[in-house]
Amino acid sequence: MIRKINRIFQNFMREKRLKIGKYIWDRKEKKNYIKDDNFILDNNIKSILFLRHDGKIGDMVVNTLMFREIKKYYPFIKIGVVTKGGAVDIIKNNPYVDKIYNYKKNRRKIRELACELRDNKYDLLVDFSEMLRVNEMMLINLAKAKFNIGLDRESWQLFDLSINSGIDFEWEDHITDRYKAYLKKLGFLNNISTAYDVFFNRVDKYDNIFTNIKDEKILVLNPYGASKHKSFSTETLNEIIKFLAKIDIKVILIYYGDKYKELEALKEKNQNIYIPKYISSIEDSIYLISKANYVISPDTSIVHIASALNKKIVAVYPPKGGRFGVDHLVWAPKSINARIIFCKDRIEQYDEIDINTFDFEEMKKEILKMVED
Repeated sequence: MIRKINRIFQNFMREKRLKIGKYIWDRKEKKNYIKDDNFILDNNIKSILFLRHDGKIGDMVVNTLMFREIKKYYPFIKIGVVTKGGAVDIIKNNPYVDKIYNYKKNRRKIRELACELRDNKYDLLVDFSEMLRVNEMMLINLAKAKFNIGLDRESWQLFDLSINSGIDFEWEDHITDRYKAYLKKLGFLNNISTAYDVFFNRVDKYDNIFTNIKDEKILVLNPYGASKHKSFSTETLNEIIKFLAKIDIKVILIYYGDKYKELEALKEKNQNIYIPKYISSIEDSIYLISKANYVISPDTSIVHIASALNKKIVAVYPPKGGRFGVDHLVWAPKSINARIIFCKDRIEQYDEIDINTFDFEEMKKEILKMVED
């Protein structure tokens, strides 16, 4: 009950803060631009800055389609990306990204970053935020890009172009359709590929695992989602692993941070699992996924990585989510090799979902279909 009350209060206060922030930062000297078929060529765009300051790994994987498509047609354009955390690993080897800027959630650091961006004189800044927070308003204002484009920003002075829901895309459309809408607004009208890119280096420290497994089928099992409510419990993991043992599938468990100790106890009960002792980055996980035949995950970032690598996937999603209750559609795997099962929905608006409430019999059926295909 206390958590519910706190969430309601925080939502109320956020609305007040955003109104004040918009009043302060929603200002920009408008530049005249040519409203023709090709915004990039008509307005001499030579550099584009993408804001992915949330550092969300899955979002960045999807964003890679935009970097590639822009460079494919306009290799002269300089592409910069503002991001943080694990999302950096998604693009640090990407040949279509020229510059990565590290975002830190600190008012002084944001001002310093804005000054650096301003000095680099970007022609176009691209923001994807559904809800623009005050720090991001400040960053966009102070970065002083020639043109700014954002989502549903027709009423903002800070933005020159707007991608409009209900016109350029629908909220229930897959996220790739939304990103295509950005590209179309800039003049990309035909032959837009929505495939994702992940570029990674070989990780030699895992060679012993694959030497031991040799020619056997390998499944990467990711237990963790964005919160504990979206992560598999130890009991769920045990059930999945034991079923995979019955069909002769070897399992590699991936994790982040200090979660190794939490998973280590599973070794005592299961002979078909491998838990790498040192997974230090998302790049390590990408490499492990690249060596597998199958992936099971409750987390969309790993699902998107597996989609980029064209792996067979069983994903567990909440049935609804987000502001419009369509996250299960928007963030579905972009892969013909993916299967989705759903956990039970929340009962009340401010309840937490529990990803472990999926039907395990359905999970077993989907695993068998995945393996047999």
